[in-house]
Amino acid sequence: MKHFTVGIGLFAACAAIVLSASQDPATKKKSGSKSATKKVELAHPFYWAAPDALRGDWQGTGGYVAQVIRADDKLLSVANLLPQAEDAGKYQANIFRKFDVANDKPVAVLQGELSGGTVTFSGDGWSGAIAEGHFKGSNGGEAFDLQHITRTPPSLGAKPPAGALVLFDGTNMDSWAKMKEKDWLTQDGPSPWHLIPGGAMEVVPRTGSLISRKVFGDARIHVEFRNPGGPTNSGVYIQDRYEANINEMYGRLDGNPCAGFDNCTPADAKPGIRCSRPPLEWQTLDIDFKAPRFDAKGERTAGPRVTLLFNGTLLYDNRELGPVTLNAARLGEAPTGPIQLQEHGMPVEFRNIWVLETSK
Repeated sequence: MKHFTVGIGLFAACAAIVLSASQDPATKKKSGSKSATKKVELAHPFYWAAPDALRGDWQGTGGYVAQVIRADDKLLSVANLLPQAEDAGKYQANIFRKFDVANDKPVAVLQGELSGGTVTFSGDGWSGAIAEGHFKGSNGGEAFDLQHITRTPPSLGAKPPAGALVLFDGTNMDSWAKMKEKDWLTQDGPSPWHLIPGGAMEVVPRTGSLISRKVFGDARIHVEFRNPGGPTNSGVYIQDRYEANINEMYGRLDGNPCAGFDNCTPADAKPGIRCSRPPLEWQTLDIDFKAPRFDAKGERTAGPRVTLLFNGTLLYDNRELGPVTLNAARLGEAPTGPIQLQEHGMPVEFRNIWVLETSK
């Protein structure tokens, strides 16, 4: 009999590292100053995701689909949580009618526990189990029989079209520079990030963000990224201003979904579609950007617009962006600017980045 076998040791499965900035003491007096208190960030835990054959999307018969997550996966989405021994071997299953529906709510949320190779679930009137590669559940006269699937984004591994500029192909980071911390448009030396196996580069926490050495106006942008754990906070900034955020939202039912332009769109413009893939799976951002327009006097005549597909799902369709908020707001707007890959204290991996300029 074939069973899924899953390691259930929480502390062995989810090793944590503490990523903290080099910092002066929080209270350090300067000469001639009564009090020169310096605000510093506290150490922030990051947890490497444990591979798990049960985690992820399930699809089959009965008119339902499911997202299965480990109970300890909440460490990957919610900051400053600590591992709990009671989460070992426990799972949550979110049951939906379809994947990737805007503002969708689960039909049911089931809690399960692993024992003897089977995860037994119950919740919201449903009961079920994962065993021998099938997730079967029922509620009165309704039932489903699902199998684990990998929903590969349609543009994953997409080759750059003719005329595109390859910004990263896995061999070097020559197209990128370290971004000056307080002057985002200024290059501050070569990339301090790491090249890793598989043709990817990985953020090195506390080393700073990257900006492309070339600036862009209208452009098609393709980026692939992977979250090796969490909590994750990163992003792709178009022109160093308009951020498509990157976080780990798989299976989470609250908070801002991944790939939103949260720093440059109003709250009522959020797509509300949660189409993240599980941690350790590669994901795609495909962006068609139209830069703001300016007349001969430098006055803006049209705002920037964006169409964005996240893992092949349309989140924004020719959406106007602005006004820009938070740190990027101080840059103002311009007809061109670099692409930024954000470092925000956590490892994130990137690969296969290319840009096709579409300005006429």
